Amino acid sequence: MALLLILGFISVLVLLTVIMLGIGVKKNSDVDQSSVIYPKGYWLGRGIALGLLLGVPLGLGAGILTGNLGLGIALGPVFGMGFGSAIGSIFEKKHKNHIRELTEEEKRLQRTLLVFTISFLILGVTVLFALFYLYSRM
Repeated sequence: MALLLILGFISVLVLLTVIMLGIGVKKNSDVDQSSVIYPKGYWLGRGIALGLLLGVPLGLGAGILTGNLGLGIALGPVFGMGFGSAIGSIFEKKHKNHIRELTEEEKRLQRTLLVFTISFLILGVTVLFALFYLYSRM
């Protein structure tokens, strides 16, 4: 068990090192794209996507290693989003000279997607609790 934890920790360190090296290579190629303007929140979204990409498998691995898969499934995306938000915020500050404000159409689309996402989450949680309630009554 301890050997698996050590191997998991080493693999996470190697993965983070590869990502940081990739960011360094990308930084050198960004010099050529100095005229590109990104919408506000672009880098934050990319950071969150990267964090989820890392957090979900690490959470599943941690859940399998600890024998509590549900906890791993729950905590992996949470830690991934936190880590990704931090990375995205750093990138937003780094590229602040190449960020533009959102257009009215983009703001409208963002509000629509936010309402849809919140409604979908509320519906999903309601259905999940209803299923658990009905299952417990059987």
